[in-house]
Amino acid sequence: MGAPADFSTAASRIGAGEAAGDEYESTLESIRDNLVGGGGQTNLGRMVGAQLSMTEAETRYQISKGLPSAASKSAKDAAGGIQKAAG
Repeated sequence: MGAPADFSTAASRIGAGEAAGDEYESTLESIRDNLVGGGGQTNLGRMVGAQLSMTEAETRYQISKGLPSAASKSAKDAAGGIQKAAG
């Protein structure tokens, strides 16, 4: 596994979300390109493979997007708790 993600700033969380979206879009474009074979034709095996690849890409995207979103929610909740305590 890589180094732990740093979500200590809003900019890092936004950047991680943007990177997840960019990677997801690129992956879907690659799946689409692989789906259409030579001559613009495809077959059942390619369609099944594309569906499995899309499921994996969606799962990876949800996890990648979810981590910075969860960190942002935690930061927002903590700020709300501080405001509440301050009166």
